[in-house]
Amino acid sequence: MLVRKGIAVFCQKCGKQIPDGATFCNFCGGQQGVVAQAPPAPGYPPQAPPGYPPQAPPGYPPQQPPAPQHPAAYAPAGSKELKCSSCGAPITPQGGLTLITCDYCGTATSLGTGGWSVIQKHFMLDNRIDQQVALETGGKWLDQGILRRNVAKNAELLEATLRFVPYWIVPTSVTADIQGLKGTGQVNLGGGQSAGHTAAKIGLSILAGAAAAAAAQRGGRVQMNQPQPVRVRDRINVFYNIPVVGVRGYTKYQPDDGYTFNVQGKTAYDKKKTGGVETLDGDVTEQEANQFAQSLAQKYAEKEARKRVDTLESFVPYFQQSPGELLHAPVWFVRYNHKAKKEMYILIDGNASKVIDGERPAASLW
Repeated sequence: MLVRKGIAVFCQKCGKQIPDGATFCNFCGGQQGVVAQAPPAPGYPPQAPPGYPPQAPPGYPPQQPPAPQHPAAYAPAGSKELKCSSCGAPITPQGGLTLITCDYCGTATSLGTGGWSVIQKHFMLDNRIDQQVALETGGKWLDQGILRRNVAKNAELLEATLRFVPYWIVPTSVTADIQGLKGTGQVNLGGGQSAGHTAAKIGLSILAGAAAAAAAQRGGRVQMNQPQPVRVRDRINVFYNIPVVGVRGYTKYQPDDGYTFNVQGKTAYDKKKTGGVETLDGDVTEQEANQFAQSLAQKYAEKEARKRVDTLESFVPYFQQSPGELLHAPVWFVRYNHKAKKEMYILIDGNASKVIDGERPAASLW
């Protein structure tokens, strides 16, 4: 029987304090007794009546999968050996790691200021593609663009590896007050506009210059109306589910252009669903992930602001972050050699079959 002193709970075998609700002791691994639930009150129905709870109306968004419930705390930060509070298996923190997944049941634990604690919101995405589909997806991405031809055909494949990589998904909203000039006629190369839109602006400028030169040769005069810039003050509101890779050495796995995972398709983490594929632990704390997510959110919001003006003069952001969650995502890492000159890589989302990020030659026509 568990001994309770207020909210403190102690192991019935070794007597050390353990998390409330732990099935196994973190220190000795002893299984704890099961406390019998109180019987229902007389006359009270033991089950909910038919039709309760009410069904959601048609078209209502489906509910998110419930997060696995685990004890709230593990052991002090200096602990060298732990026992999984969910299954009792041994856990040995490696040097520098702050995020560990139990090899037996998949329960994730994180090291914070208060010691090791269970991550209550731990999800995963299923891998839905094999190596062949991953290579086809990467090959199509390599050949995109009018200045790229047969890049995939001429590439030498060096590696194609699938891993389940931990990402902190940080919901971040940005409200920004912006001020700038619109109608200046300048081409905003840093505004995140499409290549076609930017090319159209450059083309119009070239045509206008050519027309002026032709008129000058004929001795005529061309009257060109100088655009009158208008000062714009606006406020933008944007929201991002920013993924931050949880492994410090895996910088190439960090999306840098606004890519987001399909978190609507997530399920509660189950190590059995990985199919034996390598599952990485991490060394990035949730607090560090929040800080990095904020810097990315500012970058994305500023990019959005530049779409609304030709010259951005002022950008004042305000951030708000909601509690994040841990997501193990299937990522194909494809490494290749381009014309035996430079080694490059591609990251492919194994759940959505989309390119997350990568490297490719700026131009390759033969």
